[in-house]
Amino acid sequence: MKKKFSLLLFVLMLLLTFGACQKTITTSTADLLAQDPTVSSGYLVDDPQDGTILHAWNWSLANIEAHLEEIAIAGFSSVQISPLQPQKDYFGAATWGSSWWKLYQPLGFSIATADNPLGSRDDLESLCGAADLYGIKIIVDVVANHLAGDDSQTLNAGVEAYEPVIYEDNLIHLDNGMAGDGSILAVVRGALGDFPDLQTENESVQERVLSLLKEYVDAGVDGFRFDAAKHIETPSDGEYASDFWPYVIDGVKDYVQGKGITDLYFYGEILNTAGTDRSYTEYTGFMSVTANSLSDTIRNAVTTKNSDRFLSAEYITGVPAAKSVLWAESHDNYASGATDGVSDASITKAYVVAASRKDATTLYFARPGEATFMGEVGSYLWESPAVAAINRFHNYFVGADESISVGDGFFLNERFADDRAGVVIVDILGNGEVAKLPVSHLADGYYHDQVNGGTFTVKDGKLSGTIAEGGIAIVYNNSYEPKPAVYVSDDGVHGSFTDTKTVTAYSYNTTEAYYSLNGGDPVAFSGTVDITLSHPDQNATVTLDFELYYDTFVIERHYEYVKSNVVVTEVTVNNLDQDYVGNQVLVAWAWPQGGEGHWLEGTFQDGTFTFSLTPGDKYFLLVLFPPETVNYDWSIKSAQTNDVEIPADGIYDGSLLIWG
Repeated sequence: MKKKFSLLLFVLMLLLTFGACQKTITTSTADLLAQDPTVSSGYLVDDPQDGTILHAWNWSLANIEAHLEEIAIAGFSSVQISPLQPQKDYFGAATWGSSWWKLYQPLGFSIATADNPLGSRDDLESLCGAADLYGIKIIVDVVANHLAGDDSQTLNAGVEAYEPVIYEDNLIHLDNGMAGDGSILAVVRGALGDFPDLQTENESVQERVLSLLKEYVDAGVDGFRFDAAKHIETPSDGEYASDFWPYVIDGVKDYVQGKGITDLYFYGEILNTAGTDRSYTEYTGFMSVTANSLSDTIRNAVTTKNSDRFLSAEYITGVPAAKSVLWAESHDNYASGATDGVSDASITKAYVVAASRKDATTLYFARPGEATFMGEVGSYLWESPAVAAINRFHNYFVGADESISVGDGFFLNERFADDRAGVVIVDILGNGEVAKLPVSHLADGYYHDQVNGGTFTVKDGKLSGTIAEGGIAIVYNNSYEPKPAVYVSDDGVHGSFTDTKTVTAYSYNTTEAYYSLNGGDPVAFSGTVDITLSHPDQNATVTLDFELYYDTFVIERHYEYVKSNVVVTEVTVNNLDQDYVGNQVLVAWAWPQGGEGHWLEGTFQDGTFTFSLTPGDKYFLLVLFPPETVNYDWSIKSAQTNDVEIPADGIYDGSLLIWG
């Protein structure tokens, strides 16, 4: 591939020797961001409140660390990670749909030391240290309202090992019914499903939560998201009031003062309403809060193609934008099925609208794939050109004013200050052409579309230009040198292919871009390219390499894909515990990626279970039923294993299975 090196180094080499070998000199993103990481670049901001958060939902800590450069290039100033507390129910390798909620059934207030699908404290310290090099803050999700239970009135026995005082003194609220919005009692002392509500007014509980926050800070964490914050009382809750929030938040702030940390970030999950006779403002003295009603209005305006709804989208009464967290969707929206049917394009538009807003923090939920396993990245839409461009716009215009308008089916948000001005345009109706839309704060002249590279003009206070496919234009002039990036539709972690496979790569912010297949000659491309993966050999590893330049700055990316010409029609699971299975009925549940599952019977003998697959099956798990069962129903199962991807040779070591 073509090699480049800096002019300064070239001059030095000429001065020193004419016979030196040419070297490739690359500058890391971390180095560049360290030179100018804040508003002048638009890549990062110093304070998480001013920036955008990537919700790396269920990603392993190692995977987050491996993607920090791309996260920085995409303009995210913070990354939110999933809870790392010890969990009640660990199944090993499993798809997100079967396991994500288990992270919200913690056994205690500490960082898990074993059986955690996302990583260890060492992994967290490594991530936080690496993130510091990029100026990226790490925010962790904290479960403080409840611990794992057997039902709403009983703590799980596993709590005792982690929280002996809480368990032995049974520091939970009893006989208050389920949580609801009808009264202060229901909000702050009702149980959330089968999770016993902790006595958060008790100092022993408060001290344990504070201990967890201190442990996170010592590992390098920069902020906290409090799950179910709405259901923990404030000092203003009358007979149900407590000092939980001042004790915990002021306590950790005091703890970090001696460490030179002054910008810990806090926000709490308060959905829909704060409850009867309660106000969001009871929380905003301690933290920012989720503004899901405004977020829902924005998303619904996009999906219903009703741009006028943007004009009625308002923040929570009494809660300023600077104390609000917006999103296009949350993990609860997606996992509950409320938004999983909304197209990626609509989610991107909603995120662009939210992230264009003045002062508010905006969270981008990184959607998983249909069968993404816990710890995996899933979708890479978080680094798409539109998302990266709106993040940089958001950061570039921190502190600037805004002016929102709609017209001809377009949403416009002008952001302006004494030294800068720009506009975000979202095409709600798919018109494509912006023809003389009135703007109030952009001077006459030419402006660059940071998403698609086009040009918009302002003449006599009227904006004109063409919005490319995708319906988003982010229009302003920023002379800061951009960084090259590449988005690949499939990174190779989602299984094998048998003959050929096509992936789509999109490069942006590049002066030159190349890809190479299986170590072959580099192929130059620009923008979007479809690449057909293949290999002359059977059962081979296909390699795909990229080298992308912006003048002297270069990044390299390497991907591997498995070409498997073995069609597995039968699975053999050996080394099963014969005594554990006993005389119970053993069957398999199998399913294709993104498809419906089905029962498969087989033969079990001498610790080995063999069953035939249905064409297309990609995953399986084993299930035990009571003796003589013939109609398989999940409600009567005795036990089941974790999810397993079908091995390339069809043979799996059953001793690795985790039953539960």
